[in-house]
Amino acid sequence: MKVLAINQVSGIITWQHDAAAALAIDGKLIATAEEERFNRLRHAKGYPHQAVEYCLKAGGISLQDIDLIVVGYKPWSFLTRFSIQWSFRGILSRLTTPFIFSSRLKELQKMSGAKVVYLDHHLCHAASAYRCSGFEEANVLTIDGAGETESFAFYVGKKGKLKRVWDIPFAKFFDTNAWRSIGHVYTSLTSFLNLGVHGEGKTMGLASYGEPRFDFSTILNIKNHKNYQIDRRNIRKFYATYERKDSKSELTQEHKDLAASLQKALENSIVNLAREAYEKTGIRNFALAGGVALNCNTNSKLLEQDFCDGLFIQPASNDGGISLGAVLEGVSMVGDADHIEFTNAYWGPSFTNDEIEKVLKESKVEYKKSDNIEADTAELVASGKIVGWFQGRMEIGPRALGNRTILANPCIDDMADQVNINIKHREVWRPFAPSITVEDVGKYFEGVEKVKESPFMLHTFYVKNQYRNILPSITHVDGSSRIQTVSQKQNPRYYKYLKELEKRTGHPITLNTSFNDAGEPIVCTPRDAVRCYFSTGFDALAIGDFLLVKNLNV
Repeated sequence: MKVLAINQVSGIITWQHDAAAALAIDGKLIATAEEERFNRLRHAKGYPHQAVEYCLKAGGISLQDIDLIVVGYKPWSFLTRFSIQWSFRGILSRLTTPFIFSSRLKELQKMSGAKVVYLDHHLCHAASAYRCSGFEEANVLTIDGAGETESFAFYVGKKGKLKRVWDIPFAKFFDTNAWRSIGHVYTSLTSFLNLGVHGEGKTMGLASYGEPRFDFSTILNIKNHKNYQIDRRNIRKFYATYERKDSKSELTQEHKDLAASLQKALENSIVNLAREAYEKTGIRNFALAGGVALNCNTNSKLLEQDFCDGLFIQPASNDGGISLGAVLEGVSMVGDADHIEFTNAYWGPSFTNDEIEKVLKESKVEYKKSDNIEADTAELVASGKIVGWFQGRMEIGPRALGNRTILANPCIDDMADQVNINIKHREVWRPFAPSITVEDVGKYFEGVEKVKESPFMLHTFYVKNQYRNILPSITHVDGSSRIQTVSQKQNPRYYKYLKELEKRTGHPITLNTSFNDAGEPIVCTPRDAVRCYFSTGFDALAIGDFLLVKNLNV
């Protein structure tokens, strides 16, 4: 069976974002990617034209070959839960959405001849986690801003099946003001601090600079799925004197303490929900998805609990991973497979040396072909140069994992500042993550025993005291670090680069951040990479087997 999944359709009137597509053939995942990588619009909405086109090309098929189209959204779900919404605009949106959605899908169905099925948003999140986790059984938690009607759901994954146990709705019947959403509370404080749209990761980073001294008990305080307080309105109500109204103004200690207080409230709430799930099932494995699952500190707090033996977080846990979950649930529905092997996150486009060189020639840039791109790159990084690294298939999700990456030497004191100021053009206080060879992670970091590896950069661990001064540019203010482990099997070229770097610096660790400038998606194509390289403060670019260096005498 050939199964295509999408998470959005043109014309849909909802809050959805991060349009994406995924393709599976005969029970095997072939490709998945977000539309933003192709159209260069962050968090792109609407039908993912180019992502679909890529997936079909990767599978060597056309739309007419598809047997089943799965849509990761059920536009009619709210009718079964809420009959009255928050405003006339809200009523209009939710009443018209199903009809627009249906008509668009009928067009797609007519073009392809395939059967179309609709799946619940949170079910797709759950499938993206459970069916990639490798766990036979797991407590599956999905946590985000909002699905059709809920912001949190607990599923049991067992013997290849997913069963919803309970959820937390994002609003209450006749409630005209509050959205009881864990994700929206985090987003609201992010907005309150003027950290930008989709800036929740900044809030997480800022929390490390503060102390959790503010009382968030009326804002985010979850004891269990029936006993909770979730109300984003109270942020402004209680802390209005601290609102940061200008994104350029100084972040005060109060702002940092607010972020720390929210982070603690989030961690406590998710741990309580996870404990409740464990007490219900006795299962000690957990699989997480949804935008909130990208919060590394919360993930690590859950991993520390004595009732948690194993934890898997899907790397595209944001809505960009909905199509992945939808295609895997579709594959299970038709009986092709209940799980897939998911050892890496490289499911996007790749480019041959010939394709890359064509772009370089068209761009009229100086370059050379390297006989050992890993060693040449390591030499540049060890000497203090900042290198763009463009290799293999593009990663899914918001974190760079070694194929569309900026590389720098973590042993240099001001390297984080250099990358932030000259390339990323973002706040200088924001931290950077390291990539490290998997066999060496226990040497440098504390608390990694339960996971042994962290290939998707979704856990926070602490740099051992003796290495904090040695690795200043990947050690956050509180000593923490959001690591990515790399194995030879997972990514041979990136692993070899780390071993070459170790020969020169003594440490198999690199500073790694996403290959993009502020406000743009991670680069996808060679042309994207060349454009970003020349428009920012890179020293060199390692693209396929080709090397570009701005100052040839270095």
